Amino acid sequence: MSDEVRDMIGSALVDEPASGLRFERVVEDGRKRRARRRLGVLTATAAGFVAVAGVVVAVDSGPGQSSAPPAGVLSTAPTTTGWTAPASSGCATQAMTGGFPDQPRGTATPEELAESARLTDAFGQFALPLPAGVQASPLRLCAIDESWGGDFTITGDRTVIVYVRPLGGQPPAECVHYGPDTQCSTRVLPDGSTARVIVEPGPEATLVSADVWRNDGTYVHVMETGGRGSTTRVLDDDRLIAIAAAPQLKVQWAGRPVPAAPSDRRAAELDPVLAGALPAGVRAEPVPGGDEALAFRVRQGGYRALANLTDAAGSGWVMVDLQKPEEGRDPACDGRPACRAVDLPGGRKAVLETQVEGGLTRLFLNAVAADGTRITIHTSNAADDGGHSDAPTRPTPPLAEADLVRIASLPDLHW
Repeated sequence: MSDEVRDMIGSALVDEPASGLRFERVVEDGRKRRARRRLGVLTATAAGFVAVAGVVVAVDSGPGQSSAPPAGVLSTAPTTTGWTAPASSGCATQAMTGGFPDQPRGTATPEELAESARLTDAFGQFALPLPAGVQASPLRLCAIDESWGGDFTITGDRTVIVYVRPLGGQPPAECVHYGPDTQCSTRVLPDGSTARVIVEPGPEATLVSADVWRNDGTYVHVMETGGRGSTTRVLDDDRLIAIAAAPQLKVQWAGRPVPAAPSDRRAAELDPVLAGALPAGVRAEPVPGGDEALAFRVRQGGYRALANLTDAAGSGWVMVDLQKPEEGRDPACDGRPACRAVDLPGGRKAVLETQVEGGLTRLFLNAVAADGTRITIHTSNAADDGGHSDAPTRPTPPLAEADLVRIASLPDLHW
């Protein structure tokens, strides 16, 4: 399994409350790997953007209060065309739960709770396309953030995660290859919807996901995974797509605009953007086990480029990360003493934070591009040696404040 897939389903879980999703076992080792050292530093990075902190609030009916079938078996009654008042209560996903494209707020409006109940009841009438002898537990679709999701188990140790939201004008996505073993394909469904299937095989677990950009205004993501050593799929591509295309998952919600999903094609377009942005005399080198130096790849739902930077003073490290445009996510210091505001061309604002620990120095610049893309640039005076050491490898980071500002100001550095 690639590090990217570990990142996708595990990064939001590191050092956070248990999510209750059974696929946590898949990322148990992922929480301990080197990305925790490098990407865990993004705690400070993320703090540079104003975000609403969720409080755990769940409007959840207890066992026996739901209209779902008995535990262990999901209803296979014929699909119904009519709908009346929901028998289930709506629910809100616990704040900081990982595994979904959105970060759950932990709260939900009455309208979101009503949609949660309606979706749960509607899906309970869907005849799951299960292989012979396979059973499934009930699914509850709880509110996340103008989106809804949940998970159910199927015979064995496999878990299926379902996520739905309004399409929001997002165009169908293209293929993404997270690693050399990734299998990705797209197809147009008979009703004109577009489906994409991504398979990530690996010795620890096999992950497979189906995304459908539906012509009824709904986006659905369905992922099947399992515990460590669970490498045998239960649902094939057609079955996963059939779940994602289920008419019962149509969202009755207007939704906000959604930018295009990240793709290998756009990552390749971003590769030349950083050319010429480095100071004179500094050369970029690949990190151990990584891609070409400063080549953008799809990572954690965005685009990321990494490199070791070397000059006469030694080697250091840099990361440039782009996350999708999002309203209300302006950079802010929030009172952190080592953080201050800086100006970018065109009146844009950014915040710069310096962290010093012993001889290790890290600089973070958080900015927002003209289209709302969230830009993070992180540099340190410790080169990536492929191990677990954070020992300084040069006196200061290879990029200074002016260099970070210049990179963040590049007009083509955006989603």
